[in-house]
Amino acid sequence: MVNVVYDKLAAALNARGTSVPAVKCKEFYDLAEFLFTPEEASIFCAMPIEYASVEEIGTNLVRKDLDRLAAELEKMGDKGLVHVKGEAGNKKYEALPFVPGIFEFQLMRGIVDERHKKWAFLLLAYSKAIKREMMSATPPVLEKSAPGRKVSVEKDVTYPTTVIPYKEMKQLIMDTEHIAAGTCVCRHQGNLIGKPSTEPTNNCMVFGESAEFTYERGFTKKITKEEALQRLEVAEEAGLVHCYVNNPGQFTNLLCNCCGCHCWIIKGLRNSPAPRQMINNRYLIRIDDEACISCEACIERCWMKALKLEDGKLVRDEKRCIGCGICMRVCPTDALILDDKEGSKVPLRH
Repeated sequence: MVNVVYDKLAAALNARGTSVPAVKCKEFYDLAEFLFTPEEASIFCAMPIEYASVEEIGTNLVRKDLDRLAAELEKMGDKGLVHVKGEAGNKKYEALPFVPGIFEFQLMRGIVDERHKKWAFLLLAYSKAIKREMMSATPPVLEKSAPGRKVSVEKDVTYPTTVIPYKEMKQLIMDTEHIAAGTCVCRHQGNLIGKPSTEPTNNCMVFGESAEFTYERGFTKKITKEEALQRLEVAEEAGLVHCYVNNPGQFTNLLCNCCGCHCWIIKGLRNSPAPRQMINNRYLIRIDDEACISCEACIERCWMKALKLEDGKLVRDEKRCIGCGICMRVCPTDALILDDKEGSKVPLRH
């Protein structure tokens, strides 16, 4: 009976567009039971995709004890399972996706104890299980597809994880009011499982209404724009890739400064034959051949291995370049230039 609830939970998580799927396997059930009681899982499954009031959620659950339900939802907010917004008497609740959302909240406080170590190892086991399941899965048999048609939908566009270079990220920080910072969850997981990182760990940031929720619940600390810029500068100097997730009208306005040694995103991209096609990006590195002195400093810095020397000349592999611009920081002759390939900005909305 318990697994039936967690089967439904898997579907509810996947319905929220998580970038890490909920795959029904032993490792997923272990994660689910660690995070959710069966009652919390039932509440989560009854929540609409959009924000909803306790009355709306209670109607879906056929429950009349709304005060108790509100208390349960608040507890789920404290656990990082739902996002809560609004004032007392007029609160709205949103069930969070697994990633980005629930996963980050479990480690963002930077706590080192047995419970968080257990979560880190459960997550490691689940990541291995996902790879195993995907490698062994049988491709579905496709029936004759229905003809497509264009449908006008009057709602905001959801922006996927986007690689944003340093200069533009600085402007996004200056354009927002509320900023919070927490521990890098990927590198903190590495520390908890005995694979520590040498990269800075205090530079995961949340913006806008999302930031207010995270520091009010104790997941992050409120910081000023100046402090945010300092942390961004440290991340840039360390060669971390600025990955920004912005879902207008929903919870996520999150900046991760990612390394290739621990970050799921960057490790996955690096192992792809064409990283540029696997993530949202707008820029592409161009090499000024006259200025380049072939010093190779940029080659070592590029996580994607998009730069190399051929016959003594620096060349770029367009399929591998994700337009992060971190190679530019170490170029002594300013021979690397970011060209805008899309012509549109990724807005910071909250």
